[in-house]
Amino acid sequence: MKIALVLSLAIFGCVFAPQAGLADEAADKEASAPVALSVPPLDHVDYPLDRPTWIDEGRSPMDPVDGEDVFIAVSSGPAPSPEAAVEMMEVMALGAVENYVDQKLQGLSREIDAAEIGVELDWVRDELISRRYDGTVKTGDVVQYESACLLRIDKSHQQVLDRLIQNQQLQHRLAAVGILGGMCLAGLLSGSILFGWLSSRQQRPVAQ
Repeated sequence: MKIALVLSLAIFGCVFAPQAGLADEAADKEASAPVALSVPPLDHVDYPLDRPTWIDEGRSPMDPVDGEDVFIAVSSGPAPSPEAAVEMMEVMALGAVENYVDQKLQGLSREIDAAEIGVELDWVRDELISRRYDGTVKTGDVVQYESACLLRIDKSHQQVLDRLIQNQQLQHRLAAVGILGGMCLAGLLSGSILFGWLSSRQQRPVAQ
C-alpha cells in the first residue's frame, strides 16, 4: 500500500511539474514585456492636421539678392494660454527682425548694435506680418496653445531698415565729431590760459 502511494505521488510530480514551470516562465515573460503607455510622454508635442506647412519651412536667405523679399517664419511654441502664445510670438518676431538687421550690420566697418536701430514692435506687427496662425497643440496629454506668423520683408521694408541704419551711422559720426571738437576746444582753452599766465609773468615789473 505504501509503495503504491509513493508511486502515485511520483507520477503526479512528473506530470504537473513541467506545467508549473511553463506557467512560471509565461508569467516572467508577461512581467518583462513592455507596457503600452496610456498617456504620451511629456516631451511629445502633437500638432493638429490643419497646422500650416509654412511654419516649419524655415526662412529665405537673410541677405536677399537684388532686393528680393525675405520670409521668416516665427512660432511661439507651446504656451499655457492664447494670450501668452501671441505675446511670445510677437517678441520672437521682433527678435527675428533685429537679427536680420544684425546680419546687415556685419558688413559695416563701424560696429553698431542692432538694438540701437530702434525697430518698433508696432511696425513689425502692422507692416511685416503677412500670415498669422493661432491654434492648439498637445504636450503629452495637456492642451496648450501656439501662435505663429510669417514675416515678409520686401524691398520697401528693406529700404526703411537701411535708412534707420544710415541714421544711426550719422549719429555715431556726429558723436565722434562732437567728442573731437570738445577735445580741440578744451585744448584751445588750456592753451589760452597757459599763454595768459606766461604773458602776465613777463609783464610783471621787476622789484628794485
